Amino acid sequence: MDCLRAFLAKLQNWQRKVNAGNVAMFENLSTVLDENEDHLLDPSLKTEITQHQKSLESELKKYFPEFEEEDGKLVRNPFSGTLNIATISNDPQDKFLDLKNDSTAKDLYEERSLTVFWCSMCQSYAKVSEIAL
Repeated sequence: MDCLRAFLAKLQNWQRKVNAGNVAMFENLSTVLDENEDHLLDPSLKTEITQHQKSLESELKKYFPEFEEEDGKLVRNPFSGTLNIATISNDPQDKFLDLKNDSTAKDLYEERSLTVFWCSMCQSYAKVSEIAL
């Protein structure tokens, strides 16, 4: 999710830059504009680019609905002492608490990558793993 948030932030930054006439992030377009005498971005092209970026942002948000920040923390480290499980739905809360107090699971968490850890929890903590993955 971090990569998605970063990309969405970049899209918003690029929209701002295009609206200001800066297309440096689009190398080919920038080269073409540099080769032209006026070096100006046509207003209709500027509008088309920003509309496309907004559409891409909208579609990404549709396909990847944002996690609540607390949910992300639960996924990244279910053993943290400062997590507030009240932010997740009722059904998996008890399972999260079981997982948080499972010393064998904690050992696996410390030894393996996050993805491998959650995959290994699929049988024991199916609902919790489903949220994480």
